[in-house]
Amino acid sequence: MTGRRRLSFFVVGLAITLGHGCDRPAAPTASQPAPHTAPADGTPQPNATLRVALLHPGRENDGGWNELAVTALKRLHDRMGATVRHTYAPNKSTYKSDLRDYAAQGYTLVVGHGSEFVKSAREVAPGFPGTAFLVTGSADAGDGVATLDFRLWEATYICGVLAAHLAPDGPAGLIGGQDFVTVRKTMDAFANGARSVKPDYPTFAQYVGSWDDVARAEQTARAQIETRKVKAIFQNTDAAARGIFAAANESGVLVFGCNSNQNALSPGIIPASAVIHMERGFELVLADIRRGEFSPKVYVCDLKSGVVDVELNPSFSDRWPAGAIEAGKRARSAIIAEQIDVLARN
Repeated sequence: MTGRRRLSFFVVGLAITLGHGCDRPAAPTASQPAPHTAPADGTPQPNATLRVALLHPGRENDGGWNELAVTALKRLHDRMGATVRHTYAPNKSTYKSDLRDYAAQGYTLVVGHGSEFVKSAREVAPGFPGTAFLVTGSADAGDGVATLDFRLWEATYICGVLAAHLAPDGPAGLIGGQDFVTVRKTMDAFANGARSVKPDYPTFAQYVGSWDDVARAEQTARAQIETRKVKAIFQNTDAAARGIFAAANESGVLVFGCNSNQNALSPGIIPASAVIHMERGFELVLADIRRGEFSPKVYVCDLKSGVVDVELNPSFSDRWPAGAIEAGKRARSAIIAEQIDVLARN
């Protein structure tokens, strides 16, 4: 989120989050910039002015996954002077034409935000060797397409550790927007983190079936609170999270933020958020482009890289039980040292 002061989980002090058009890309015309001419080896030109385009499948104000990417794009403009543009692309039927149009307009980097763009990007990229193509949230690189593999589940494991200290008897609810593999991993890791503190820690998983149906998300959370008697909730639901926060606020149940720093959305009940610093992932790719070293590889974005992490809510600072923060720090260090497999059930 732009302009928001955040407390980084494991860095002493406060970290400042620094902080442009959005529409369907027009078909190239003679008056538009000509595509970059690819060098002999077919890689993007390292010294060209950076122009970055983003396709995102959800609304840019969803408070989660899509807003995170659009905000990161704007930061590339602020920090690096890049020319940026983004397009709301909810329909898979337009993915290839949107990717192709941006590449034909000479953009240095064209980003498909989400693993659902992989197939289309891998079909389009070979036709534009002078453009770098990137898909987020995937490890399926190739055919001219690099990917950012966000291992957010490392951060959600730590959130599970914290939850087991805050609500030691549980249970915890796990609510996802839709049943995607990456979403399931964040939920499983949260449960494993809680069970690392208490092996029989109870959790209940459920999916809303939507990323933006606030009413249905609220009903899902309310059912878990009233029927399962959950004391904490981990959610990975983007815009629908507002419904979960509303239900939890009424009962005082804790909810953990996900993808972006959601702490300020409901500061009385959100102790921490598992976050993706997406601009750092984009910067890794752009650094390779500037060096002339871009290749269709997987960029691992984990705790060690600093692209994912946990951010505590400053408003919650006087409510942490003794030993909770220390336990989170130990878990983080062990994950970075590859001493913990966060997806292996305890």
